[in-house]
Amino acid sequence: MLGRARKSGLCITAAMMAMVAVPAEATMGCWNESQVAAARVRDLQSRLMVDALRCRAFGIDILEAYNEFVRSNRVTLQAANAVIMAQFSRGFGGDAQTEYDRFTTALANAYGADRTDGEVCAETAATAAEAVAAAGDIMRLIAIEERFGPPPALPGGECPISFEIASAVP
Repeated sequence: MLGRARKSGLCITAAMMAMVAVPAEATMGCWNESQVAAARVRDLQSRLMVDALRCRAFGIDILEAYNEFVRSNRVTLQAANAVIMAQFSRGFGGDAQTEYDRFTTALANAYGADRTDGEVCAETAATAAEAVAAAGDIMRLIAIEERFGPPPALPGGECPISFEIASAVP
């Protein structure tokens, strides 16, 4: 009888642990347009940073171009990161920093194995210079990032666009 009670207790404990172990993404809400824009700006920053580091390892130092991008867009980059962190705080509570770090690391890792050669390094330096000229203009930074493809994968996905509110207005 004691064995059966112990097994039953273990099953209950395992079930409770399984509920706690639900993937964190299940609690993350969708990302609105501003949050997607912030993620795109962060993605551009990650791409330029990783490319600059890869180029440097290749023997072509374009880190100053990247650093100038950061300096000229510092306020916008910080605001974008704050928007992203707020999204993670709403979705993950006390685990927000860990999940934010996981997200930003995944952004950078997506570019780690890209091709590196003189042409890529020259393109990266030119992109960084173009981003410097954006001088914090979010729309210009997003336009640069959009040339590289779709937005990064977002836990919770993008919020659907709906016109229901507009049709409810007389």
